[in-house]
Amino acid sequence: MSARSICPDFASLEVAWDAWSKPFWQAASERTLVMPRCGACGTFRWPVGPFCPECHAQSVEWLPPGQGSIYSFTILPVPGAYPTAAPSWRVPVLVEFADAPGVRLVSVLIDAPLDAIAIGDVVEPDWRPAANAKVPVFRLAVG
Repeated sequence: MSARSICPDFASLEVAWDAWSKPFWQAASERTLVMPRCGACGTFRWPVGPFCPECHAQSVEWLPPGQGSIYSFTILPVPGAYPTAAPSWRVPVLVEFADAPGVRLVSVLIDAPLDAIAIGDVVEPDWRPAANAKVPVFRLAVG
């Protein structure tokens, strides 16, 4: 069996919410992933902010971003137990979305065999509790 990626412990993480990111974190609390799209020109933008980078409008609508895939990743050893125990590995991942052009979300890939991870792999969101939010993480899609 191949080594697998692990998930960080987010339990003590305080997520910084503001008026612009609140819809993202509210949807995450319901295990739903949404991304901001300009209500005027339709440009997706991430991170969200007060003005669209294309047309400078402030109206925002929050929509599901579609299927996610790995744009980039790296494999990092987790210090601690090694060398007395088997090493653990974290996989930071940059995920892009089929229905939200230009949006890439930094997250972590969990429970994935390290030798099976590749650019372009389809991923699915999963959720981990933080102190005041649910944090999106990703798994390799089944099938």
